[in-house]
Amino acid sequence: MLSIMLFLENNPKEKLAMKRCKVIVLFFFILLLLLPGAAHAARKEVAYKAELDYPPYKYILNGYLTGFDIEQYFFNHSEDYAKSMRLRTISGIAIGCCLLAVAAFLLRMYIRHLRRIIRAEQQFFEDVIEHTGILVWAVQEDKTVLRLNKYGERVTGLSEQEIVGKSLDDVEAKVAGVARLKELLYRAIGYDFDGNVEFQIPNGVSEGRYFTFRTMLIKGLGSGASDAFVLIGIDINEFKRNERKLESSYGKLEATHLELAAAKEELQDQNEKLSFSEQRFRLAVEASGAFLWEYNYGNQSNWVSERWYEVMGYEPGELDMSVETVLSLVHPDDRERSRKARDEHLAGLTPVYESEYRMRTKDGRYFWFEVRGKALVDRNQEVPMFLGSLIDVTNRKQMELKLSGSYQELEATYEQLAATQQELVDQYGTLLENQKKMHHLAYYDSLSHLPNRLCLLETMEEYFQLPGGSAALLFVDTDNFKYINDTMGHKFGDILIRQVSEKLQSSIVREGSMLSRLGGDEFVVFIKDIKDREEVLALAERLFQEFKIPFQIGESSVYISVSIGISFYPADGTTTEEILKNADVAMYRAKEAGKGIFVVYDKSMHTEFKERMMIEKHLRSALDNEEFELFYQPQVNLLTGDISGFEALIRWNSPDLGFVSPLSFIKIAEDSRLIIPIGEWVLRQACHFMAGLCRQRYNDYRIAVNISVIQLLQDNFIPSVLGILTETGISPKCLELEITESVFMESFERIVDKLEYLQSKGIRIALDDFGTGYSSLSYLQQLPISTLKIDKAFIDPLSENSYSQSFIKTMVSLGHEMGLEVVAEGVEDRSQLAFLKKTGCDKVQGYLISKPLSQRNTQDLLKRYGHDMV
Repeated sequence: MLSIMLFLENNPKEKLAMKRCKVIVLFFFILLLLLPGAAHAARKEVAYKAELDYPPYKYILNGYLTGFDIEQYFFNHSEDYAKSMRLRTISGIAIGCCLLAVAAFLLRMYIRHLRRIIRAEQQFFEDVIEHTGILVWAVQEDKTVLRLNKYGERVTGLSEQEIVGKSLDDVEAKVAGVARLKELLYRAIGYDFDGNVEFQIPNGVSEGRYFTFRTMLIKGLGSGASDAFVLIGIDINEFKRNERKLESSYGKLEATHLELAAAKEELQDQNEKLSFSEQRFRLAVEASGAFLWEYNYGNQSNWVSERWYEVMGYEPGELDMSVETVLSLVHPDDRERSRKARDEHLAGLTPVYESEYRMRTKDGRYFWFEVRGKALVDRNQEVPMFLGSLIDVTNRKQMELKLSGSYQELEATYEQLAATQQELVDQYGTLLENQKKMHHLAYYDSLSHLPNRLCLLETMEEYFQLPGGSAALLFVDTDNFKYINDTMGHKFGDILIRQVSEKLQSSIVREGSMLSRLGGDEFVVFIKDIKDREEVLALAERLFQEFKIPFQIGESSVYISVSIGISFYPADGTTTEEILKNADVAMYRAKEAGKGIFVVYDKSMHTEFKERMMIEKHLRSALDNEEFELFYQPQVNLLTGDISGFEALIRWNSPDLGFVSPLSFIKIAEDSRLIIPIGEWVLRQACHFMAGLCRQRYNDYRIAVNISVIQLLQDNFIPSVLGILTETGISPKCLELEITESVFMESFERIVDKLEYLQSKGIRIALDDFGTGYSSLSYLQQLPISTLKIDKAFIDPLSENSYSQSFIKTMVSLGHEMGLEVVAEGVEDRSQLAFLKKTGCDKVQGYLISKPLSQRNTQDLLKRYGHDMV
């Protein structure tokens, strides 16, 4: 009953339905009242018409009734009239009964519908009350129990069936705390209502649950529309439990706060002690006259204390304190000695770094410093910390010079007084020893301890002055040493140079041969008195075999190859400079031919070498003079026949050299590292071109740009690419970077992370010239690529070579299995195009579609053909 009252009280739709029901009943009641009146009116109308049709009127003539039998007329018409009236009355009554039956049926159906809705709503509210942890207990003003819901039964231990209709006084409290509920109900009957009274049921036991109770009055809920007093209890046990936990946590937090406060005081005390220790250390350092320094291996820079700047006359921040800057301040005579002492300590040969050298002040004077330091080497043989002190010993050095002068004067005086032959002999021996050391420094390399360029040139000059001599010179240059040096560090590179020199020395066992180091990774083998050239070529082959064995440096195994250029005396020149230069030219030819081979000098190479130097000379100014231009070759989607994008190709038209093929100048640009600014220019121009197409609503194209390994190895390569995309405003999905297969294999570990990052930004990566390299399938699976480009060398023989056709099918199938897009380059006839379509190749490019076009011609092509090209 409580649920129904709450439902009707709170459901305006059902109130409206009840009103509609009452209106329908009233309508039918009025209709029943109006039916008898309507029948009476119908009867009057019939009587009136009968009077009008009364036959006597038809026989009245001049006021007299003539020829009409009145008696016969009433006999014939009175019975018909009565029948008609009876039929009409019966019909009216029947229609009224039918209407009443229909109304009663509709009313009964509507009442049933309302009952179902009320029962459903009543069940809904009962379910809500029963399953939300709410206790409901209702009594009448005479204390008669009206209702106790099921949740209340579980909490109080009472049964609604047993207590409903009983007086509240007769309800026995079976569970501790029920008596207090009865007390709240008694107070409510006395119109003393409570709100938010909290206590536990059962009271005083751990299993008891906490509730908050309130009492209220609901009018018309009891029997006979009497008032009902309702007690509602809400389960707040979880809230109380969380409240106790919160109180406990607050206590712990307060204790933690006290601990932190104590720790703060202790930390402040320690900071004060540390500050005092720092002051003591600073005073001790200042009193000792020492300056502190530290070398940061992360940014390759030095730090020195501020007092050093005061002594040297510089302002803090005036010098960048890089390694080169510090070395430039050291006196030229002292640089090698200080560097050697530093390298020996870092190599673990000395426990402490100690040296003395002069440093130039801002006004050009030199001060002497005694330098001491120590490096910390970790498990990975890296140096996270290298620091020490400098002490100004200029005064001491001046005193030493004065003392030395005085000593020399005294010694001269002593020699004059008591000179002996033995002292002169000792001085002469010392002089010879110093001469030997100076000779070694002048004629031998400090890193490899091999003869240097000066020693080599003098040895060759002496030999060439002899008549009838025959000699050979092998110019040996390690391949990719600069990459290893940049990647692994200069210390690693120095160790590798020493091991290379040792391997070369052990391989050259011929008497009359000389191994020297010119500098960097360049070595020269000078062989005297050769009998035939085969002997020299055999030596070159032996060197190649030796370099197939890896170098072991720490935990790293390093494989390097060498390129060798060979010249012969006197066939290739009669002077030292000619022989050395020609061997160098042959060595460069070996590198251009693929590295890891030897080349014997030929006179035709000199012309090519001059051409190379000329190209490099003009290449250095070509970018500033705007001599480069980008051409674009369309790529066509074989499925749709539409242009899907372009490959950007650089062209160089030099005012002095004319048109220079990319095959001629790209390799020179890479060797001279000019490829870095040129490659950045190509990428920027190509993206600007793509942005122009997007503004013309060609938004579904993609631009492919070739990238050199030299560019990829730059630390700023990723910021440069993303910056150009931001500058031009094109989407990353519109850019595809093409990397050759050989680049991946040579620099996989160094570049794979960069390419994966760029690919994660939406930029596509294409593997160019696929099939011409030597990558394995395992490597191919690891490459972060989106596209395979089949080289033109495999497309050319397609028309008549079944082996090439099978190979192309395999490559296309392999690419698709790996989820890659396959593009064929160099398509030049329709038979090739037809085969590639049949094979399932995704895209093609080549002269059959279009040759590379200038930007203007490319736009004209799009205007003429739109998308459709095939």
